[in-house]
Amino acid sequence: MKILFAGTPDIAVPTLAALVESDHEVVAVLTRTPARRGRGRTLYPSDVAVWAASHNIALIEADSLRNAEVAQQIKATGAQIGVVVAYGAIIPKDVLESLEYGWINLHFSALPRWRGAAPVQRAIEAGDTVTAVDVFQLEEGLDTGPVYSSRPVQIDPNINSGDLLDELAVLGAGDVVDVVDTIEAGVANAHPQPAEGATYAHRITRDDLKIDFANPASQIHNQVRACAPAPGAFTILPDGKRIKILETRVTDRDATEPGRLEIQKKAVFVDAADKVLELVTVAPAGKAHMLAADWARGARLETGDKLGGEEA
Repeated sequence: MKILFAGTPDIAVPTLAALVESDHEVVAVLTRTPARRGRGRTLYPSDVAVWAASHNIALIEADSLRNAEVAQQIKATGAQIGVVVAYGAIIPKDVLESLEYGWINLHFSALPRWRGAAPVQRAIEAGDTVTAVDVFQLEEGLDTGPVYSSRPVQIDPNINSGDLLDELAVLGAGDVVDVVDTIEAGVANAHPQPAEGATYAHRITRDDLKIDFANPASQIHNQVRACAPAPGAFTILPDGKRIKILETRVTDRDATEPGRLEIQKKAVFVDAADKVLELVTVAPAGKAHMLAADWARGARLETGDKLGGEEA
């Protein structure tokens, strides 16, 4: 099969690599245009663009596929099927229909649960214990197409969204190759998604990041995991400055006052609504990730100080 691969971030690279190593031919790669990052706002190509260039694969960089010129570039590749992993833009109907076998997508949830842009983050935030890697046929609806394969995956109660995404990206790469194999052989079997149980995974926004210690400890723990390693959930220190909370543990100790700190020699704890949370990894404003105990030694905080006040 001649494949057009569409993807942008690093989690798309394992599938691209698996397809290149398979018996199929990746004739071109479609990815988003270079993005500005860092204080200097320097333009950087996508992770997928860098990988494709290093393997001498033809590259199409586009942020929208509603442009007739881009649509013609796609058709000119001679691809028979499109494979999508986190490309980051809607593929319109005419482009979906321009390839002989259409487009398939690797999605990181058990569809129809968590359709949309942030399925892993929202699954962790909700406290889900199981997710999946699904390969499905793209159609006009958002993640509504029939599913070729679904592999259940247990969610470790302490894993963050970045690490889980990396795990799912590797697991799903082989599944995509298997589905392409079955489509080529004419034996693929896609099942319609259930009519009930659909949920939508909105992107993580600023409104999702501030921690409220009046919430239960398990809810805060899941919020921290969902937002880590980036953009990172945060709280406000007694001096009004932000600090990101990147890793926590729920203890079995009963809390007394939400936000109250307990500073020990080798550990830092904070009260939630019901239980005490241990702060494991933090990132003070302008500083790198560090162990909370190391941070606390230089922060001049005392037991009884509170987190979660107003920002200066």
